[in-house]
Amino acid sequence: MKMKMKMKMRGRGAGEMIDLVTVCFDNTDPQWHIEEKDTLTDILILVTYGEAIYVVNGETVELNKGDVLYISKGVRRAAMNARNSVHQKYSIHFFADRKESYPFDVASPYCKVQTRQLDYLKMRFSALQQHWFGRNPHDELICTGIALELLGYFSRELVEERFASVKLRLMQEVQDYIRTHYREAIRIEELSRYIDRAPNYITQTFKAVTGITPITYLHQVRVHAACDLILNTRMTIGQVSTHLGYSDQAHFNRVFKKIMGYPPSYIQRSNRRL
Repeated sequence: MKMKMKMKMRGRGAGEMIDLVTVCFDNTDPQWHIEEKDTLTDILILVTYGEAIYVVNGETVELNKGDVLYISKGVRRAAMNARNSVHQKYSIHFFADRKESYPFDVASPYCKVQTRQLDYLKMRFSALQQHWFGRNPHDELICTGIALELLGYFSRELVEERFASVKLRLMQEVQDYIRTHYREAIRIEELSRYIDRAPNYITQTFKAVTGITPITYLHQVRVHAACDLILNTRMTIGQVSTHLGYSDQAHFNRVFKKIMGYPPSYIQRSNRRL
């Protein structure tokens, strides 16, 4: 059974612009198929049960439970159930500004990844569908936010599939440690002992996985904590700097401005005007 409704919405998040056109849920229909035709929108698909087959620009793409597939607007596509099988899947159809809005680079007509977060993504697709049909106040904003979240998770998993699961687990442990001890003077050697890996391994692998070094990540965690303290306490900027482990307020100011684009005093002045 397919449930479908058309409603256009526009949302902006973290620099992305997306027009969500429709949300579909295909539920074990034995007759399901799509004749070959041009794809009119960008599509993101999550298979939650069974198997399906897509043919994208003449190339066969097999989808199994847990597969997430992105198909680019304008490519030729056909689709059908796999032999002796039905399937269940969610899909979102949308327009986006390719240069400014996509949270991932698309070098081919499609991208596919086997998600490691099937239960969570299934829950989010289900929530998206419920709000899509709900038509309650602010459902448009909620739907756009969920759709952008799903694109973000898909983008991240495309990047992470290049790395062995053990590397991802170890770097997650490093991130967790930093988030727990960010007020302390964390050094690479300390992280090295924590996960029993060489310092160079940690620095190189962390940057490969996250795009930044562990020390830069530490500063980011501290700066975001600083924003909360400046907005929600009566602490001075000097007190916040010391609280977060900086011995030199000038250094804290430079780090803050580099990450946020403005000095901590800007938040303080803005907060006083409220």
